[in-house]
Amino acid sequence: MSPSEARSFSAVASAAKPDAAPPTVAELQTHAGEIRHIRERKENERLAAERKKQEAEEARARRARLNAIIQRGDAVWREIETEIERRNASGYDKAASLLADLKTIAEQNGGTADFIRRLHSIHERHAQKGRFIDRLNAFG
Repeated sequence: MSPSEARSFSAVASAAKPDAAPPTVAELQTHAGEIRHIRERKENERLAAERKKQEAEEARARRARLNAIIQRGDAVWREIETEIERRNASGYDKAASLLADLKTIAEQNGGTADFIRRLHSIHERHAQKGRFIDRLNAFG
């Protein structure tokens, strides 16, 4: 029990006049429920603040990653091809992830036509790589 809860509890216990009977079980249970409610509300507020902070950090990291991809320019497209040519799960995942980031960048900068053209070209060249195509479809 925190110090403020202890003070609150003793306030209920001492609220009665010296000659009066001590608080009833129902009164104590009601007060305990109020304390529990306050504790839960504070915990929910703490979790919400923590979640908001985490989301902000993730957004900053994503923005930094997208900016790095923008700086690398066409080298990213070559990296995607290199990752696809590895012909393994991690290479396919990395290529699909980079393509998803490029899609986001294209949507933000109005370059979707070029992105779609290049994506279609990749899709045609690597159509026989079923697991890679599955990852592309999963990323949308």
